[in-house]
Amino acid sequence: MKHAFVMDPLAAVKPWKDTTYFLMLAARQRGHQVCHLEPHALRLEHNRAHARVSWLDVNEDPDRPFNLREQTDCALSEMDAVWIRADPPFDRRYFYTTLLLDNLPATTRVLNRPSGIRNWNEKLAALHYPELTPPTRVTNNRDDLKQFSQTHGRITIKPIDGFGGKGIIFYDAGDDNGSDNDLNTATHNNQRWVIAQQYLPAAQEGDKRILLLNGAPLGAILRLHAKDAELNNLDAGATPHPAELTPQDHQICQTLKPGLLQQGIFLAGIDIIGDMLIEINVTSPTGLQELCQFNDEDYHHQIIEALEQ
Repeated sequence: MKHAFVMDPLAAVKPWKDTTYFLMLAARQRGHQVCHLEPHALRLEHNRAHARVSWLDVNEDPDRPFNLREQTDCALSEMDAVWIRADPPFDRRYFYTTLLLDNLPATTRVLNRPSGIRNWNEKLAALHYPELTPPTRVTNNRDDLKQFSQTHGRITIKPIDGFGGKGIIFYDAGDDNGSDNDLNTATHNNQRWVIAQQYLPAAQEGDKRILLLNGAPLGAILRLHAKDAELNNLDAGATPHPAELTPQDHQICQTLKPGLLQQGIFLAGIDIIGDMLIEINVTSPTGLQELCQFNDEDYHHQIIEALEQ
């Protein structure tokens, strides 16, 4: 099989933890061909997606994870699989990337399906399942947020296009530390939508990332904030730990499965705090290397094998 990975620059890859690198490694170890391209390399020749790509050898050596074999210009319809693995935010660049990749024929599998990435904003998609989520308000109005906090106490506020813990604040209208300036910053003075949710005390014990392949859970890791910090995002200093799936976790996964399959979401990462669904990550979900290490399983090979079958 031929795999094209649409992703960020190779120089930015952290091979000791990067999920995309691990998928590329498994593909090469299984005898597949792997190439890399950045989103800006995409173009259309009439209605056919083309790009200049870099064909790679992928190594287990973290000091030299990639060897360039050659660069070619090709029609992406020649690929068996095109992986959309650029990091968020889902901005205008990302949006147009998905539109360009819509032009690929059915003989080329796009993972995840471009329309599914567009349809399921990672912060808002969980609201398709309101019975699974904490009380939520989406607004760009500071006064709305204050009123929501007066009703629900401490709240977590995130930009709806945020990622990696960036822009998250905690607010309590009844707390002397609750600052209107924080709300002005979060909403860009009532110009930017944010998602606010009732704060879940279970977050103090971390949040659980569950990876799902074709809607079925592979396993979970627990992300726990650093000392004297609150954010459970790995990019914000949190650390990964082993985790088990609870009956409620399995029920959440089962509830999500039909929607994930309908949207063409091959690989997803959902975030659970306590027993509540917080996010559904569909752009470039992470945690695969940690999951493989904790469970001593080659999940990256299982993912590639699922495509082979």
